[in-house]
Amino acid sequence: MNLMKKWFLEKRWSGRLIDSLLAIFIGIIGGLGAILFRFFIKFFQNLFYQNTNDFITFCHTVPLYLKILIPALGGLIAGPLVYFAAKETKGHGVPEIMEALLLRSGRIRPRLTFMQMLISAICIGSGGSVGREGPIVMIGSAAGSTIGQLLKAPQERLRTLVGCGAAAGIAATFNAPIGGVLFAVEILLNDFRLEKFSPIILASVTATTISRHYYGNFPALEVPSYQLLHASEFIFYAILGILCGLVALLFIEVLYKSEDFFDNLPLPGYIKPLFGGLFMGLILIFFPHVFGVGYGTVNLALEGDLALKLLFLLIFIKIIATSITLGSGESGGVFAPSLFIGAMTGGTFGYLVHTLFPQTTAGSGAYALVGMGALVGAATHGPITAILIIFELTGNYLIILPLMVSCIISTFITTFLKDGSIYTLKLRRKGLSLKRGWEQTILESFQVKDIMKTDFDTVSETATIDEIIETLGKSHHSYLIVTNAHGELTGILSFHDVREVFLKRKERGEIKAKDIATKKVVSVTANDNLLTARHKLGSLGISQLPVVDEKNPKKVLGMISLKDIISFHEKELLKRI
Repeated sequence: MNLMKKWFLEKRWSGRLIDSLLAIFIGIIGGLGAILFRFFIKFFQNLFYQNTNDFITFCHTVPLYLKILIPALGGLIAGPLVYFAAKETKGHGVPEIMEALLLRSGRIRPRLTFMQMLISAICIGSGGSVGREGPIVMIGSAAGSTIGQLLKAPQERLRTLVGCGAAAGIAATFNAPIGGVLFAVEILLNDFRLEKFSPIILASVTATTISRHYYGNFPALEVPSYQLLHASEFIFYAILGILCGLVALLFIEVLYKSEDFFDNLPLPGYIKPLFGGLFMGLILIFFPHVFGVGYGTVNLALEGDLALKLLFLLIFIKIIATSITLGSGESGGVFAPSLFIGAMTGGTFGYLVHTLFPQTTAGSGAYALVGMGALVGAATHGPITAILIIFELTGNYLIILPLMVSCIISTFITTFLKDGSIYTLKLRRKGLSLKRGWEQTILESFQVKDIMKTDFDTVSETATIDEIIETLGKSHHSYLIVTNAHGELTGILSFHDVREVFLKRKERGEIKAKDIATKKVVSVTANDNLLTARHKLGSLGISQLPVVDEKNPKKVLGMISLKDIISFHEKELLKRI
């Protein structure tokens, strides 16, 4: 291992061959990880229920009290594991990967590769209403990050390896290599640069090959044949896009309200999943369809075998069930629930449309299929990923045009009405954003205190012009801090302010520092990020800002300059190349 590590370091990661070999290796881990994770889910489901089939096929044999107690037991086991061993596994995982990419250049703790697998498998196997895609993305991303950290990859290369792991996980799960690639670059990395694609494609193809070798070349869902019966159907698919956009907004809102509700409960964090499991058990008594991933119910909707009333109710039941499971602190993905909710929304709409126009519209299953893509695109703000995954599930080119219409419209609805996807909203609540591009996230990732200069020059507010000029002549800074008798900040002045005195030919002996200083001082605190400081400097058109104490704005801690920010930014960019 040491010889291999030394060889990689000597090569300085410059060769595309090395990138390709690493991508293939990560793809192997991602494919095997997806297989192992599904085995874990079946293991725990068999442990809890003595049956590994879809829950709706045997739910009538499970005693009423076990339907309540087993999900609660799953929460009781998973809660302490999340709280004490791996807090990053709480929730749906992808926002935590995005945060690692933004703030730590893709550094993810190695233990998450196994802990995410264990905790999510317990949650899904016991009945938690979540998906397996989010955990698999975390597993693949953590594996890619671990390999990069072991080999001391440059920071930007480490981000690519994380993307390779995520693409491998999605590709192996859905048997969709193109969808895996697009998920990584469109949703996770938010970066379409050409150099990202080659290694991510290799990882995705490798993982898909391994998955197909084990499970066969079969789609993840039983997708019916699709046919566009009449051009007028595009109108209905457009309306479906609007509906899916609105339902996606409801899903996002309820999910985060649920998280807030459980976060505010005056209970230890490791106990909350127990209560989430109890609520989930009560739901399973009446609606076993929302158990776990729920692909069995999705298949019924695609085949048109669910009644209209049940299709409609399951939209909201799934939203509530998933929100309770994740909000209480358990672990799982939101991708599969989005597919489920989209299938029920599309199925409901398609049922009504086909009843009204039986000769010119397809059955409810076709609309359920398009609804899946539309809701995923709207919830994740990743319409291209949604379109290609559904296309790969069907293998039918005729689905592309209706998918494009519905997905683009649904995504427009959510982006217009809400700033942030189901993944990025958690980051926005922490003051982070992916929209500015990867270069500017560097400035968001560092604080003013990381580069500020603690040496600065001051003058008393009673200082004369001569004293000010003398201080400016000795100073290395463009600005002087003006203070009162207590050393508190009262203003700031520059050579430009002194120059104005001479231009106006005022009596110099009568003018003090407080007379010419700018009294409304714009400042930053040591804990502000560098992007905030840069924006303030740019909007004011000045070169330096005072850094003040957060609790006492009159106390100056240092100075920060635009020149220092730009220099620091360039150095950090070079580290990531």
